Amino acid sequence: MTLTTSLSLAGRVSFALLLSAAFSLSASAQSLLDKAKSQEPLVAGIANEQPYGYIGPDGKATGANIEVLRAVLKPLGITKIDTPIVDFGALVPGLAAKRFDVIGAGLFINHSRCQVIGFSNPVTRSGGAFIVKKGNPLNLHSLKDVAANKRARLGTQNGTNQIQEAKDSGIDAGSGVVFDKDTEALAALKANRIDAVYFPDAEIISLLKKEPDPSVERALPFQQIPDAQGNPSYNYHAFGLPRNDPEFISAFNVQLAKLRASGDLLKILQKYGYTANELPPENIQASQICATHS
Repeated sequence: MTLTTSLSLAGRVSFALLLSAAFSLSASAQSLLDKAKSQEPLVAGIANEQPYGYIGPDGKATGANIEVLRAVLKPLGITKIDTPIVDFGALVPGLAAKRFDVIGAGLFINHSRCQVIGFSNPVTRSGGAFIVKKGNPLNLHSLKDVAANKRARLGTQNGTNQIQEAKDSGIDAGSGVVFDKDTEALAALKANRIDAVYFPDAEIISLLKKEPDPSVERALPFQQIPDAQGNPSYNYHAFGLPRNDPEFISAFNVQLAKLRASGDLLKILQKYGYTANELPPENIQASQICATHS
């Protein structure tokens, strides 16, 4: 083989590798907006939890997040949505691994998640809440109350912000129990395995409505975790989106803002027990929250 032939072959191999890399880069950079052109269904992972995203009595996906998602995606030309059910703790890893396209469950924006996935701008804001036994026998009205009472055991959900909030409030790891589903936590409370269920207020309201039982109640009043200025702090719900798809994130946020400005966002949310108080300030964006270390 001559030197000229060798160089020619090397050149062809290099060109093939570059061409392959170019195709790979093009494929990875493809936006979810192309779903509208291909008519492929968008895949939205949900955790089958009310009021966010769940399977209704008719076997179809419904919930506040699902209705908002459909309203946002329709103007983008995306009308077909598949909703696989996964454990809540598998949502973020699943989106990062591209097992689905977006997260349609109730997901808080926080700094650590922002390192793995993208987010829409906030849809609602949420505080925390407790469910306790009737009469609140341990007088638990805040995470600090749980931390101060060595007998108190707190139940919350695997993979949620509430775990870190409990830790930050001084609750010992041995005093906390995590569950895959909110219904499992409620069952543990009724069975005296824990003394308080800690979830976002919207989920607490929905859970008590879904499984009414006179032996348990919402702990009122409830003291929210204070922020750095000592004011009640809130978490912000949003849709989990592909981190490397800024075109889709931008288009999604434009439609979400239009939905809010028209009043239709609040109308959808009100069907699931939300009020105007649960709407976040209009100037708060996901990028601001992502930039704040938790």
